[in-house]
Amino acid sequence: MKLENQVALVTAAAGAGIGRATAYALASEGADVVVTDIHESRTRETTADLATAFGRDFLGLELDVTNEDQVDAAVKTVIKEKGRLDIVVNNAARNSPAPLWEMSTKSWHQIIDACLSSQFFVMRAVLPHMIEQRAGCVINVSSGAAWTPHDSGDSAYCAAKAGVLGLTRAAAAEVGRYGIRVNAIAPDLIWNDHLAKIYPPDYFENLRAKSVTDRQGTPEDMARLILFLATDSYLTGQAINASGGFYMHP
Repeated sequence: MKLENQVALVTAAAGAGIGRATAYALASEGADVVVTDIHESRTRETTADLATAFGRDFLGLELDVTNEDQVDAAVKTVIKEKGRLDIVVNNAARNSPAPLWEMSTKSWHQIIDACLSSQFFVMRAVLPHMIEQRAGCVINVSSGAAWTPHDSGDSAYCAAKAGVLGLTRAAAAEVGRYGIRVNAIAPDLIWNDHLAKIYPPDYFENLRAKSVTDRQGTPEDMARLILFLATDSYLTGQAINASGGFYMHP
């Protein structure tokens, strides 16, 4: 129960991937997890599932993280109802692969907004409360694509996820004096059912073949890494490469 009496907010926590697994991992250590997601019904279902699994109530909020007004309102709701906010996991993202020369301006902005601007909106909203507490932990989900872009039409996604690394380091430098840590994880593509609608099957097989562990990473793998960063008290400004050896970041 390392996170007992701590409040954690996780974005995009009601899907099939890293966010949901992270909500369960944090709750397993006693955290009072706030589930946020753009899908209202999935948010409600995930919150109910957590309550059943852990025998206590959880707060769920519908949230479009690309809407700064909704982000501000959600954070105010958490502070009002919970009285504090200790851990934030910026997990929301999207991608619509297309060759750079064919990508629409609309698609570019949608990807940048979901992957990068959303993390800025959330941190801008939560950091004043963490500064007042003189404590807090932010964990941003970047991607191995920030270092090793693929040739599959991911230019906007790679640019956004590289931006997350710069944002993480800059934020860590700004708020470390207030007892706040800001880190990132950079996974390779982590399998979930939704990704099968975006990438062809052989894409995942090729990635698995390049991993020295000879297996695809899972949401639970990433959740355990996020849990480590949430319970550590010293690391900050770091981006932890989590690709199963696909890319060995120096």
